[in-house]
Amino acid sequence: MNEIAVAVGDLVRFCHRRGDLNQRAQGGPSGAEGIAGHQRIYARRPDHYQREYRLQYRHSYDDIHLVLNGRADGYDTLAGIVEEIKTTRRPPDELDDSLNELHLSQGRLYGAMLAKQLDLAGITIRLTRFNIDTGEEYRQDEYRTRKSLDDFLDVTLGAFADWVQTLSAIADARDASLNTLPFPHGQFRAGQRHLAELSYKCIDQGGQLLLSAPTGSGKTAAVLFPSLKALATGKHDKIAFVTQKTVGRKAAEDDLERYRQAGYRGTAVSLTAQETVCFSPGKACHGEDCPYAKGYYDKLPAALAAGIRRGQLRRLEIEALAKEFEVCPYELARDFVPWVDVIIADSHYWFSLSASVGDAAKRWTLLIDEAHNLPGRARNMYSAELSKALLMSARAESNGNIKRALEGINRQLLTLNREPWDEIDFHSEAQPPNALQRTLTVFAEAVAEQLAADPTALQARASLREFYFDCLHWSRVQSVWGEEFRFERQRDNGRQSLLLRLHCLDPARLLTAQHRQRHAVIAFSATLTPEHWCHQTLGFSDTAVSHRATSPFAPEQLRVTLTVDIDTRYRARQRTLDELARRLSAWLSASPGNSIVYFPSYRYLRDGLAAISEMQGVSDRCVWQQQPELSERQRVELLELLGQRQDVAAFCILGGVFGEGIDLPGDRLVNVAVIGVGMPQVNRHTRQLQEWYEQRFGKGFEYTFLYPGMQKVDQALGRVVRSDTDSGTALLIDPRYREAAYRQLLPPWWDYEMAPSVD
Repeated sequence: MNEIAVAVGDLVRFCHRRGDLNQRAQGGPSGAEGIAGHQRIYARRPDHYQREYRLQYRHSYDDIHLVLNGRADGYDTLAGIVEEIKTTRRPPDELDDSLNELHLSQGRLYGAMLAKQLDLAGITIRLTRFNIDTGEEYRQDEYRTRKSLDDFLDVTLGAFADWVQTLSAIADARDASLNTLPFPHGQFRAGQRHLAELSYKCIDQGGQLLLSAPTGSGKTAAVLFPSLKALATGKHDKIAFVTQKTVGRKAAEDDLERYRQAGYRGTAVSLTAQETVCFSPGKACHGEDCPYAKGYYDKLPAALAAGIRRGQLRRLEIEALAKEFEVCPYELARDFVPWVDVIIADSHYWFSLSASVGDAAKRWTLLIDEAHNLPGRARNMYSAELSKALLMSARAESNGNIKRALEGINRQLLTLNREPWDEIDFHSEAQPPNALQRTLTVFAEAVAEQLAADPTALQARASLREFYFDCLHWSRVQSVWGEEFRFERQRDNGRQSLLLRLHCLDPARLLTAQHRQRHAVIAFSATLTPEHWCHQTLGFSDTAVSHRATSPFAPEQLRVTLTVDIDTRYRARQRTLDELARRLSAWLSASPGNSIVYFPSYRYLRDGLAAISEMQGVSDRCVWQQQPELSERQRVELLELLGQRQDVAAFCILGGVFGEGIDLPGDRLVNVAVIGVGMPQVNRHTRQLQEWYEQRFGKGFEYTFLYPGMQKVDQALGRVVRSDTDSGTALLIDPRYREAAYRQLLPPWWDYEMAPSVD
């Protein structure tokens, strides 16, 4: 018999949600705050109270076994009470009736499963709402007999029956296709099969794996293929393909489409940022303001039924489906998550403090693409800022309780502003004052109260809305505070220039907590070296496996020259600029075909281009210059030029959007030059980070500057050779390439030659 597993939470949301979409900005607790709230509740319960009580119920539909899995928040064995706990910042009477009924329905399902499992005559269902700010509990009890609970379960499963049949048929077709699916790229490249075998073994054992392989060697295919195969053998339940940039999402979608063309019959959905796909920008996500939120949950089942059979749901497919059924495209994509095999989404959906994708009841495997970018992304996700200037703008847009709450926050900022303004001690673990957090909580409650009365209250007040979300994020970050955080103040001579910051130096601890919730985690990139550094900064466990693949390419496909007699360090740049321009001119003259020259900063790029613009090798080229705040149209412009011409000389930023992640096979890109060694700028934050890593690992300079810088260089080198037939040249200019510490971090699969010094 075919077996379909479903979580109680997914079942109740599918069968018992009704009415409008109501995504009001309520300022609810973060995931970490919710967990902490549950622990506070548990501390109040008696010894015989069993927390997180696991339940399972099996039900048969003809030739289908439905396995319903759940975990009740608590079961009081003596009182006969099954408890569903929801943390909140709002009183229960401000919550929608439909939400209250949804939560009660979840409790009833747990009660029905518990009554069957323990053969109970009846049980009390308790819905407890716990205010994490006041510590108050609001309880709602209802006693249900065994028959009443059985009837409720039967009605719920009856409403779910057709959907189960649909999912079963899709699962059968998927498994049959996977059993015969060939590797869609033909023969495995050298080393690619081993990557696939390691990936399958990692999923089989529920482990963690770091894979480093050359750009263009087929890492995505080598990881995705065994992950799909493992669905048919029951090794895991779902796959999350985690991207760092939009280009990564497209690469995953394209690869999955090749699998579909080869016969794969599974399902996938791509998640896109809300502001990108919203059909009603400027309107509240509520039925009173947006037509696509009106009756959303009433129209959702038909939209799900129509979409699930389409297989791969990318942004265009989701938008078309949403227009057809007049529902919100952002929420529609998210509502497909419990039912599809593969989810392609940015790392924010999986690692941010507000992430809500990925039910812990399912065995998820995370495939983290371009994983070298994750620590930097996470560092930003786990940091927060409060601006006094924005606060004052928000106050000007407010009145009543909200304005009074903002004035309370302002008084706290004024107090901080009057305190001695010494340089932050890098060893300091001082936390932001509790009084500040209390005023932020009062403000969040005031806004929530206003939104309960008017869900559009923030739409016309941009500063208030932005400051509100900043406060919510600040509270989330403070809730996970640890020794790797710093509380910082910044100001200049401006009257309202005060800026407060919760700065996360090292996200490893929080990443580790996220990894532990997953069945398996596979991180892959061309630049996951040195292994110990990537292992530690990604938050992987001590048992994680690391592997660096061999290259499928011949060393002579990329001829790399090291030029060490031109100093590109900051203080020497103006002095050596003319020599740099002459060297680049000679290299471009001797290197026909499309070329990219990477500079470490925009100012250095502008100066370099001005010095070289009239020289041979550039004057007869189609010159393109990357600008700050690059628009999507400008980004596409360069990619189109490289596809249409063979005389392009592009001047770009090392580590920027053109320094990694773009695929330029064949003659689209033949040559690259890298000026410098890619090191981050020396500033307050990098000095703090250096001090932290020196304390923790004794390698402050390496972890902060050397390794991240050389990652950028390695990524730039990886732009040229993308296939067995590609070839080209690379020029690296910096005196530090004389040192073994730098040369050892260059990709080992190319041949390097030292350019003769020019006196």
